[in-house]
Amino acid sequence: MRLIPVRITLQQRVVWALTLLVVLFVALQGGLAYLSMAEQEDDLVDDLVQTEALRLKALIEERGAEAARQQLQSPALGQNLNVWLVPASPGVPPTELPPYLLQLGDGPHRLKQASAELHVYILATPAGRLYLQYDAAVHEEKVNEFGIFLLGLTLLCSALAILAARQLAAIVVAPMERLTRQLTAWAPATRMEDGEERDEEARLRAAFQRVQARFEEGLAQEREFMANARHEIRTPLTALRTDLEMLALQADAAAGPRLQRALDGVDEIAAALDLAQSLAQKRALTTERIDLADCVDHAWSSLAGTPHILRLRFDNRVARTVSVSADRHALLTILRNLIRNAAEHAAASHCSVSYGARGIEVMDDGIGIPATEQPLLFERHYRGQRLDVAAKPTDASAAFMPAPAALAAGEDESKPERERGIGLAIARQLAELHGWQLSVESTVGGGSCFILQMEHG
Repeated sequence: MRLIPVRITLQQRVVWALTLLVVLFVALQGGLAYLSMAEQEDDLVDDLVQTEALRLKALIEERGAEAARQQLQSPALGQNLNVWLVPASPGVPPTELPPYLLQLGDGPHRLKQASAELHVYILATPAGRLYLQYDAAVHEEKVNEFGIFLLGLTLLCSALAILAARQLAAIVVAPMERLTRQLTAWAPATRMEDGEERDEEARLRAAFQRVQARFEEGLAQEREFMANARHEIRTPLTALRTDLEMLALQADAAAGPRLQRALDGVDEIAAALDLAQSLAQKRALTTERIDLADCVDHAWSSLAGTPHILRLRFDNRVARTVSVSADRHALLTILRNLIRNAAEHAAASHCSVSYGARGIEVMDDGIGIPATEQPLLFERHYRGQRLDVAAKPTDASAAFMPAPAALAAGEDESKPERERGIGLAIARQLAELHGWQLSVESTVGGGSCFILQMEHG
């Protein structure tokens, strides 16, 4: 027969742990109080019996045995105290003493006799040996009643501890439960998983595993989609390029530049497909020596049909002798997105691209970006608001706020909502794939400078 293990939830473990701590603490305190009470009671009775014995001895010494006989019959401690004065008779054992007292020496003694708790004190006097016996059973009953009271108090504290521990455990486990519910809402469990009785830790771990599985499935689908799209699009692109090349051979001089732009567009689409697949798979890019000034010119010319581009004055300050090692299309995409961002959000203004000790710098003298907004510029789908289209802003910083208009996206406002706000995000992602760093320096009213830090060479 297989035994099914009992599963104790985390909340139950917290409840029992807290309750056990409280019970142990209260029981320990109660036990110490009971033992202390019992010991103090015994010491107090011993002191009383000893005091009475010394008083009777002094009385015998002062008045003699006969004069003290009446005091011996009526002791000060009441009926619970028995007193015997045994004259010294060599060889003759006293017959009036209880047998258990005969073997005791002088001094205090504690004896257990049936239900009696006896405190005995023996000392020598001029008239013989004085025996005092006190029955402390009444006091022991009081001590036992105190112990029962402590036991009841311990049980009461235990019950209160369970109630308080349940509330505290619910508070402690609540964040984990909320996280589990949020993850479960995003990645629901199957019916079989719902039927399993598991503790909070297991449910949270299962929720994380479902989220991880869903995330990995999404990545796999994205890679599969990119591979399929790349495969399906390349075939018509190849046919299109062939047709364009044939047309270019037969075209006149006026149509030649337009056909060349179309061929360049086909090449860029093919390169974009390869680049997208590299991004999806986090695959290293293929690098080559690139004429940086020519790449900047190409990035600027490829934006000829972009809205806002006509209002931007552009200056390529990169020396014609500068070359860098990079994936040409990746660098072209980064530059195109940075220039487009300046055209859409700094226009009308001046934009320049230079190369120096810090790397490639794309500068504009536009409206600038508040410091609080700069960390968000490279987030996907983040957009601010242009100062030159804001409705009478009270100050420059207040006008640069998230709004429906695409600002720091590096995208055209005419694009669908889901396609905005990804230009700068793609630029940084490509830079990181190259091992570069893309950052921004900007002040409101002082323009912006995007810096692509890269290795020289």
